[in-house]
Amino acid sequence: MIAFRSLKLPPAFYNALGFMLLIIGWESLAQNYSGLVIATPAETMSALFRLLGDKVFLTTHLVPTLRRIALSLCIGIGSGAMLGVLAGLIAPLRLMLAPTRWILTSIPGIIVVVVFMLWFGMGTVMVVSITSTMIAPIIYVNVAESMMNVDRNLTEMAKVYRLPLHMRLTRIYAMALARPLLSAVVIATGNCIRLVVLAEMLGTNKGLGHALAISRTNLQTDNLYALTVLAMIIIGGVEILMLRPARKAIERKQTCPS
Repeated sequence: MIAFRSLKLPPAFYNALGFMLLIIGWESLAQNYSGLVIATPAETMSALFRLLGDKVFLTTHLVPTLRRIALSLCIGIGSGAMLGVLAGLIAPLRLMLAPTRWILTSIPGIIVVVVFMLWFGMGTVMVVSITSTMIAPIIYVNVAESMMNVDRNLTEMAKVYRLPLHMRLTRIYAMALARPLLSAVVIATGNCIRLVVLAEMLGTNKGLGHALAISRTNLQTDNLYALTVLAMIIIGGVEILMLRPARKAIERKQTCPS
């Protein structure tokens, strides 16, 4: 036990080990159940490469979903951050927004999908409206709480020394909001992709969600699993290519504020 603890292996080793265990467990389940229930990892990857090589799939399903995800994130993060900043500075506004925030964070997503389908019909407007509405409270809560937790000594010092507004925003508030906002964006991104796919399954004729619905109807289990893996790859890609570099940049900025 002591010898095991003394081993200093890189984090990537444990990530790879966990991934291998998942694949082994997945393969074991696939061998014990019908192919209509669980596709094997090999079948899933084969279907995934086949889909990615299909230009019709890319233009009809993947690209529309990526556009909806990007638009939903921009609207949801932007509106949630703006309202969070205002709520953190203005207590009456925070109290007025509390019931709406509670409703949006408590109501199941499927109910919101059904209601918004009645309001906006089927298509991109419905998908983006649902998703941005549901992820905005995640951003709002983190930003509002961070604004309220800003060091009052720093804000008072800024007033005493009459620092310009842009310096207060960049040196005090932005530094206090950076990490909580980025953590909220990570959670919101995962929720965004899940909601977009769910809304597409019920209310569009394009997108990954619609492709999932077709695969389920036609009992194309390998395509069903491949589309699920593709959705996870999108989430991982956003985090690795965008959010992790942003987190490292923030950490460097906070370590060397000059």
